[in-house]
Order: sequence, then C-alpha cells, then structure tokens
Amino acid sequence: MKTSDIIYREDLYPRFEANQSIIQKYSDSIEHLPPIKVNQDNILIDGYHRWKAHQRAEVEEIKTDIIETESEKQLKRLAYRLNSNHGLQLSNNEKQKYAVEMIAECSIEELSQILSVSKEAITKWTQNARDELKKERNRKIVEDYLRAENTQSMLAEKYELTQPQIKEIIDKSINTKIYNLDSPLLYNIWNTPKQDNAVSHFGAFPEIFMENLLHYHTDPLDIIYDPFAGGGTTVDVCKRMYRRYYCADRKVLAGREVDIKEHDIKDGLPDGLPKPKMAFLDPPYWKQAEGKYSTDIEDLGNMELVDFNSAMDKLFSLLDSRKIELVAVVIQPTQYKNGFTWTDHIFDFDKMLPKYHIEMRYILPYSTQQYSAQMVDKAKAENKCLCLNRDLVVWHRT
Repeated sequence: MKTSDIIYREDLYPRFEANQSIIQKYSDSIEHLPPIKVNQDNILIDGYHRWKAHQRAEVEEIKTDIIETESEKQLKRLAYRLNSNHGLQLSNNEKQKYAVEMIAECSIEELSQILSVSKEAITKWTQNARDELKKERNRKIVEDYLRAENTQSMLAEKYELTQPQIKEIIDKSINTKIYNLDSPLLYNIWNTPKQDNAVSHFGAFPEIFMENLLHYHTDPLDIIYDPFAGGGTTVDVCKRMYRRYYCADRKVLAGREVDIKEHDIKDGLPDGLPKPKMAFLDPPYWKQAEGKYSTDIEDLGNMELVDFNSAMDKLFSLLDSRKIELVAVVIQPTQYKNGFTWTDHIFDFDKMLPKYHIEMRYILPYSTQQYSAQMVDKAKAENKCLCLNRDLVVWHRT
C-alpha cells in the first residue's frame, strides 16, 4: 500500500506522543520491519512508528495487513490490544488512559484481557470514572422517569437493571434534594416584573407561577398533564421540582420534541397518557389569541365563542372521565375590541365541571400594558374599565 494512503486518527491511537528514537531506528532498517495493520478504510490500527519510519526514509510503499472492522469500538480495542502485547508496548500511563476512556464500553474483565494487566489494576484505575458513569447513568434514569410515559419496568429493561434497582435510584434521588419552594408566594395575587421563561413564546406562563402552583397543589413524582405545552414552562419547572410530566401541543417547537409530544386535544386525550394528578390547561385566550398561533379555524383562538366553549367542555369531560383529581386553568377574561363586551371564561368553565369544586383562585396581573394607546383612549371615551389580569383557578374533584 502507498505510504501516503494510510489514514492516522489520533482519537483511535493509544500513544501519548511518538518516540522519535524508535522512528529513527526503524527508518534505518525498513526491510526488517513487519507489516503495519490497517482496516478496510486504510485507517491505521497498529504500526504508527513503522509508518512514520517509512515516511522519514521516503519509502513510498509499506507492507500492510488489512483487518476488517465493524465499529469504532472494535478499532480502538484492536489498537490497544496489539500495542499492549508486542513492539513498542504501551506504558502503564497509556494503558490507564485507555482503561478510563473505555470503561463505559468494556467490562473490567475485557479491559484486563485487552491491556494484559490485572483486574485489580483496572478496578483501581477506573474507580473514579466508574463512579462518574454511575452518577450520570442515575441522572439519566431520573430524567427519563420524569417523562411520565416511562415506567420503572421500561427503564429497567433500557438500562439493564432490575425494577427494584430503578426504584432505589429514584427514591435515593428524591431523598437527597428539596423539591418544593423555600419562599413561596404567600397571597393569591401573584405578580412578576417580567417574563422569566427560557423560551420566548406567545402567551408564555411565567415559571414562578408554575413553581407556586406545583408547590401548593402537588407533591414530588405526581404526574402533571399539559396539553397546551407551548414553550415548555411545565417541562422545565417539573424537571426542577421533580414532578413527572406528560406534555403535548398541536405544534411542537423545534428542540422540544423529546419532552413535548405532537397532539391536538380536539382528537381526544393521547393514547399513552398515564393518569395525572393534575391537568394544567393554558389554552389560547380566545379572541386575545386570534391569529397568534395559526389561521386554522380549528385553533381555539380563532373559533367563535360557542365553538370555543364546546371544545373546552369536551376537554373537561375527557378529564372528568379519567377522574383526574385536579384541574388548573389559566385564562384572561375577554373584552371584545368593539364595544368592550365582557366574557368571563372562568364562570363558563366552572359550569362545565359539575363534579369539581374550586379549591383556589389566583389573580395574575400582567407585568406590561396589554392595550394599545388607541384602545386606552377608546375606553376612556366610552367610560370603560380595562382588564389587566389573568385568572388561575384550581378545581378539585369531589
């Protein structure tokens, strides 16, 4: 093979640095050197110093053995095994470096065989790495479990553990952290000077409000169902407060696909929805949201009031059929742009929930002006007061 055709990848080769005296020694005796080893793609597996010796001696061809490999992992295993057993062998530092890098993919027994060192040495070298891997694995298990579609038995199969082991990891995690607020809002009028969401989204529900809602009405590991997940406030707060979540929306923002499922509530409840403790509803605020999300006539914000109420009534009936304990709704009363006709959706919704009673009503003043100067002038001229708050009402099933 042409010496220039050899592909050297540092990430697959175990040496810390080349030994220049060995390269010089080899370059003086090219004819006595055994073949180097490459895979089917000309990637160097074994024989770096021999290859460099050929380059230094300006020899255009090099004897080559080709080994078929199926994966990056196999490439690296071969490189270390071959360098550990012949030629310019790996130092203990190089072997230790490899062991730490590969402990996530190889057992202690495998590494002992590949590197020709004792299992005791591998165990000692990789202790910190194994601790970190275990910590990261446990973090991922908890992260997966908070996605409410995942059961403990499903995670046991995914991570090749038993269900009791998964439960123990989850229980230990919850016992080592605080998942409620140290300083909750004390009164039912909730103010915030500005939006605090990581993602800018029309109608975004401030995280501080979601934190307090979960603090007062749910416990860690309770399942929260949000069919209007939008920018992901429910997801982000549930992760921090160790609530499980099942979130969906008719259109999912890019980057949120892992945590928010694409589902239109007009098609009913999602098939994979486990029974939630709370359904949190932050629907389009009817006329306030007209045209903000889409021009689709089936979008709640674009419907006539009778159709909007019909869609919400259907949703409440579905939630009631699952006997969901808590239903929380945030919405602003509507004032028509023409005539300032008042529609208080909360009173309409209360009639749609005959098996529920109001547990708490929170008043959420907006932090910024919601009306244009022209609307303010019109309200003054017609002697009308403008609405500047949302309602957050929590119903409890009787």
